[in-house]
Amino acid sequence: YKIVNNTGSNRRILIIAGLLGIFALTIVIHYGRIMLSPAPVGNDPTPGLPVERGPILDRNGRLLAIQTELPTVTAWTPYIDDPEGTADQLSRILDLEYDNILSSLQLENRDVIIKRTISPGEAEVIELLQQQGELRGVTLRRDFGRIYPEGRTASHVLGFTGTENVGLEGIELTQNAILSPQNGTAGSREYGNQIFLTLDVVIQHSLEEIAERLMDEHDPDSVMILVMDAPSGEFLGYVSVPDFDPNTFSEFEDDDRYNRPIRMAYEPGSVFKVFSLASIIHLGGVNDDSRFDTRGGYVSDQIDIPITDLGNYGIIDPGGIIRLSSNVGAAYASDTVDRESFYYMLRQFGFGQSTGLELNGEQRGLLAPEPRWSGRTKPTIAIGQEIGVTAVQMMQAATVLANDGIMLKPHLIKRIVDPSGTIIREYQREPVREVLRRPVADQILNYMNGASQPNGTGRRAAVEGINISVKTGTAEVIDPETGRYSDELFIASTLAIFPTEDPQVIVYVVIQHPRGESFLGGVIAAPVVREIAEFLIPYLQIVSGGQRIVDLPPNLEIFEPVLPEIGTEIPDFRGLPMRTVIPLYAREDIFVQIYGSGWVVNQDPAPGSPYSEGMELKLYLEDSDSPQDEIP
Repeated sequence: YKIVNNTGSNRRILIIAGLLGIFALTIVIHYGRIMLSPAPVGNDPTPGLPVERGPILDRNGRLLAIQTELPTVTAWTPYIDDPEGTADQLSRILDLEYDNILSSLQLENRDVIIKRTISPGEAEVIELLQQQGELRGVTLRRDFGRIYPEGRTASHVLGFTGTENVGLEGIELTQNAILSPQNGTAGSREYGNQIFLTLDVVIQHSLEEIAERLMDEHDPDSVMILVMDAPSGEFLGYVSVPDFDPNTFSEFEDDDRYNRPIRMAYEPGSVFKVFSLASIIHLGGVNDDSRFDTRGGYVSDQIDIPITDLGNYGIIDPGGIIRLSSNVGAAYASDTVDRESFYYMLRQFGFGQSTGLELNGEQRGLLAPEPRWSGRTKPTIAIGQEIGVTAVQMMQAATVLANDGIMLKPHLIKRIVDPSGTIIREYQREPVREVLRRPVADQILNYMNGASQPNGTGRRAAVEGINISVKTGTAEVIDPETGRYSDELFIASTLAIFPTEDPQVIVYVVIQHPRGESFLGGVIAAPVVREIAEFLIPYLQIVSGGQRIVDLPPNLEIFEPVLPEIGTEIPDFRGLPMRTVIPLYAREDIFVQIYGSGWVVNQDPAPGSPYSEGMELKLYLEDSDSPQDEIP
């Protein structure tokens, strides 16, 4: 036998094995670092562990938006054995395009999202097929989402969130950093802050019902109704219809989601006379002794077509301009001041500028710089034409009249509260500037009160037992095809401030392009103001002249269904509205799933089932795909 020395070979094998081991260890360490390191911080507002987005509530603590967990369908493409078959099944279950699903499933080594926030019925079908060995590689993942218990209520204020639970519109967008903390903390869940709005849901619901009725009665393009607490500038109601349900915002048209009170600029018409006349009086051009001959209309060398009234009002005083809504009187009043001063006052009232309301997309309106004015501009603006305003601008300008000449900044947020209950910020009354002397503001309010008298254009807004200051308007609308005022399209509106002697509430009703027997603001908008005032006076316990209008208890109580306690058995939640069962989300001893909106029609487990810590409770509301029979 020949003996061979293998010492060198063995040494080489050991060296190679060692190098391979070091390389493998390096890969393991590198992979471990990748897996254990936190996700990179970019536009994602919820890195780290899940973040619970803070709720949005009305001024009295009623929930308007709250976080929930919703099932999302994902797929890990390396595990998809049959992309065509899987795409076919998912397209039929989820009502999605087959080709779109197939293209996602054919991506290599990808975790793809097929559909977010699916319905309970869709989730159950997928789970059933998976139990039968189908849909390999498909996963149902719990994602954070947003529920709006009141549906369409205040949808233009609340806005909505997108697929990553990030605000896309409204308060959800502008206050996104407040509602969702930006940095997760390892080992614990982050909680967002709570936002209490200035809105009162009871008032909001009432206004929305009125707006929907106006849509049915007059077939307009839109209706806006705004109600503000006059001493503070806080919106109590903010209604714009058409509206949408933020729970399913993607199913609505852009026009439904269009936030008209801050985005639609329009000529206000005769309502604007209260601001133009207030400006003129403040500048010293007009006083109570002034008189205007309205016979024959307003004629000037600067205009080609005379400005006229609906009737012959003869010789009138400044109060008559408001009471009778005289275009001729307002135009002649504008001749008593110069253009530069008049423009300055309009800017002081906030026209041509945004109000800074806590919503996105606010428009500044249209107010041309004074050097660009024509000879007709000043008298035309005085009657509410040749200027574009937003409804929110009109409300802010009205705070000047209601607050002794001081303009207030309008607000939709009342306070911000952190997860522990500590108030982070309380929004206070915020004066912007003094626009008018107090006697001028009082004078205009008295003129407006005259408009609510039997011989005034706003008489249909009068409320028995209270002094109400009113101004109606019927604005013509430019026809985009002809460039001239339309014979068919108008904007009917009414502005009201009450009580006259101690303003507490500002109401503004705008009906865009009503179609029917009448389009006049004094005929179709003024009665709506009266209806709203008759509701608000007892609800807010408004007093006039030191006397209570309606004898009510100190606090008006709104009775709500009571959420039953969970003891040794699961109670019956059927028949309860969503807003009543929402607090169940706060429980840490059970996992709650709420599907749909409206009232609870079914639940799982059934009433009387034994309670156990960590159990799952499913509540199916009216518009959910419930697997059980509905209750009678």
